[in-house]
Amino acid sequence: MKLIRISWLLVIASLFVAGCESVTDRFSAVPPKVQVFNGDTFAVNAAALQAFKRLDFLVTRSKSVDIEAVSRIHTSVAFADSRQLAVKLHLNEAGPGKTEVELSVTEQVQSQRMGGTSQLAMREHGFFQLYFATLQQVMEGNATDRSAGKN
Repeated sequence: MKLIRISWLLVIASLFVAGCESVTDRFSAVPPKVQVFNGDTFAVNAAALQAFKRLDFLVTRSKSVDIEAVSRIHTSVAFADSRQLAVKLHLNEAGPGKTEVELSVTEQVQSQRMGGTSQLAMREHGFFQLYFATLQQVMEGNATDRSAGKN
């Protein structure tokens, strides 16, 4: 009988500990996604602004190494909510002719059903890959334009 009680206690304890890990992940700070691009911070900043424009984002704040932008507000009548992505981008020098881009995405939701507004920092989202690919295309296009202008 004691063996069964101890077994149940071990099972419950292991479930509790497993649950704590996911709770810890949920409330810990979400690190930004990082990618390195060829180009100085000035060139990458200019390309980053163009990439946001291509993706139909509104730049709300722009400094030499920091950019903040938001998507359009997407409204759902069926779910009675509105959603918007808020993006923060930070540039760091990563060596000669290289710039590290840190990208953070937060989803902002306003819901009548859930009683208010919430913000969730995204660990994974398709926007990360989309933005980095668009930024790379803009960087390559800018490099091609510069080389064509030299001829």
